[in-house]
Amino acid sequence: MDSPSDSALSPQALGAQLLGRLTTPLRMAGWSEEAQWYEEEETLADTALSMGLSRSNFHLHVSWYPASRRLVVDDPTDGWDWVDSLPPLFPLDEPLSIDLSTHPTQAAKAEAARRAFAAAGLLDATRIQLSKGALALCNNLVLLLWADHVHDSIARHRRGNNGRSAIEALGEEFSWRIGSGLRTYPVIVPATVPAAAARGIAEWCWRRESNVEEWHFKIDDIAMARANIAATRAVLPHVHPEGVDWPAVRLALTAPSRRLANGPALQNIFEEGWAPILTSIHREIDLWQQVDENLGPEATLRLLSMHGSHTESIGEWWGSGWYESMVRRAVVRAASNGSLPAVVPSVFPDVEHFAEAAAGHPDLLDDDTFSWLTEAVFEEGSLLRSAGLPSTTAVTLPDWAVQDLLSLHTDDEATKAQESCSE
Repeated sequence: MDSPSDSALSPQALGAQLLGRLTTPLRMAGWSEEAQWYEEEETLADTALSMGLSRSNFHLHVSWYPASRRLVVDDPTDGWDWVDSLPPLFPLDEPLSIDLSTHPTQAAKAEAARRAFAAAGLLDATRIQLSKGALALCNNLVLLLWADHVHDSIARHRRGNNGRSAIEALGEEFSWRIGSGLRTYPVIVPATVPAAAARGIAEWCWRRESNVEEWHFKIDDIAMARANIAATRAVLPHVHPEGVDWPAVRLALTAPSRRLANGPALQNIFEEGWAPILTSIHREIDLWQQVDENLGPEATLRLLSMHGSHTESIGEWWGSGWYESMVRRAVVRAASNGSLPAVVPSVFPDVEHFAEAAAGHPDLLDDDTFSWLTEAVFEEGSLLRSAGLPSTTAVTLPDWAVQDLLSLHTDDEATKAQESCSE
C-alpha cells in the first residue's frame, strides 16, 4: 500500500508527488524538467497532472491520469518555433500509454513505468533512423547533431573558441575512435546520458583501450563479461548529469580490492598482468581528464554517452534499457517454448524472479545460465535485424523534418537528395 502519510495530502499534491516519482528514471537518464506542474482536463471525469521534459532538443509531455491510473508520454512540439539546426522533436514514433491500474502501490507503479521507459528507449541515448528515401541525408543529420550538441558545448566551455585545435591535440586515434560513434546507424544523438557515459568509460578505460585484452588468456569470456559489468558498476555512481568525478572513477577502477560479483579478486585472476592493466587504466583516465579540461564536462559527457551507446563490449550490454528489455523478452520467449535452462526452476520461484535477476544481476548467475542468457539476448537482436528492424530502439525522423533538412542544402545538393528520395 502507499504511505499512510499520503492521506494528509490533497489529491493534486498526491498526483504531483506520484508523477515526480514515476518520472525519476527519466531525469536519471538525462531528461530535465522544462515546464512546471499544471492541470490539463482531458474529460470531466479524469483531470491530468502533466510535466514537460527535454534532452538534446527532444521533448516529452508526460501526464498522469489518476482516475484511470494511466501514464501517457506524448508529443508537445506541434507548432513550436525553433532556432537550432534541427527542429524540436519527439523521441517516439507514437505516444506511449502505460496502464498502471493493476499495480497497487507507488513502488509497483514506479517499477512498471521504468520498465516501459526502458523498452521505449527513453533511458538510453536517442537514436534516429531515416526512411529509405531519406538515407542520403544521414551525413547531414550527423553533422547537424554534432554542431548543435557537441560543437556548441565545446564553444561555450572555451568561450567562443570552436575547439577544433583542442580536439586535434587529443590525437588522430582519439578522433577516429570517437568518430566511430558518429558512423553508427541508426544515428546516435550525443546527449548527456549518465548511465551510457558510465558504460563508455568502462569500455574505453577498462575493456578496449587498456591492456586488459593482452591478458584475456587469463580469463574466459564469461568471467570477462562479469569483469565488464563489475567495471560498469564501479563507475556508475561517479557519473552525474553535471559531469564525471574523475578522481572517484580512477579510485573505483584501480582499487586493489576490486572483485567480480561471484567473489574472485581481479588481481588474483590476472596475476602478473594486473600491474600493467592498472598502469593502462591510469593512462586512459589521464586522457579523459585532459578531454574534460580541454572540451568541458558537458561535451565530455556527450562524447562518452555516444561512445557507450554503440560499443561492442558494453554499449548493448548490461546497464542499458536495451539490455534489460532484451533479457525480459528472451526469458518470456524461452519460457513459452520450454527452452529455459534446466536449473532455473530449482533456483528461482518463478519466471518473473528469474527475469528480474537476469536483467539486474546477470553476473550472479552460474556460468552455464549466464552463457545461455548471453546467447539468448544476441538472438533477440538477430530476430529484430532479420525482420528489418533496428536491434536498438530508434525513432524515425518525420517526413516534415526531412523536408526541413533538405531546405538547408544548396540547390544542387537538394536536387540530388530529392532525386535519391524518389528512387
